[in-house]
Amino acid sequence: MKLAGRQQGEIAVSAKGNALVHPEAKKNSLGKSVEYALQPEVRCWFPIRATYHRAQKVYDRLVALGNDSLEPYLPTLCRVDEEGNNGNPVIKEEPLDKGLLFMRSTLQDFRALLENPSLIPGMTPYYNHFKTNEFGKNELLTVPDRQMESFRIIVESRNQNIIVRQSEMPKIIEGDRVVVTDGAFAGVEGVVMKYKHQKRVFVQLHGVGIYATAYVPGTFLKKLKN
Repeated sequence: MKLAGRQQGEIAVSAKGNALVHPEAKKNSLGKSVEYALQPEVRCWFPIRATYHRAQKVYDRLVALGNDSLEPYLPTLCRVDEEGNNGNPVIKEEPLDKGLLFMRSTLQDFRALLENPSLIPGMTPYYNHFKTNEFGKNELLTVPDRQMESFRIIVESRNQNIIVRQSEMPKIIEGDRVVVTDGAFAGVEGVVMKYKHQKRVFVQLHGVGIYATAYVPGTFLKKLKN
């Protein structure tokens, strides 16, 4: 199933790594965290960094494999080119982040793909830098299904007023965890904050980036229990 092609909202992404091991991670007798353990046969979302801003090419190659066990997802947006053909505006679709895409698969299948780099050149996985496995190494980073669902609702909303680039969360004004109950962003779960005097719902894909809706009326928000 091709997942790119219907993601439209204008949005920006920020991402940065952290090489620290979380101090509260559970330890085994060797002092290594075993709390973060991926199950080899459970399908989950893996963020992928495409080198040299080639997310579209990596995505196209993954699709061309025709492997039903690998489900690539390229978040895209549409921009209006006011200087199109003969002066007529043209809508252009392009990747949300030219270096970012996602893969839904089992750990076993994803690792098999990574072990054959010549098959999909330029594909680099993200790693979880807060927790280590039983061998003391950082495991592959995954994004929880619910976070991916909220992220996709935001990207696919077709809204042209999503969020500017953010390197970190803005100052929390309200800070409550909420779910959007109505409108274009219905189903998004995140933290409600004010940005430029507007209420928005921020969703963080840990280790990947921070995204936010456009303005959401207070009547469309329902507070979640912590």
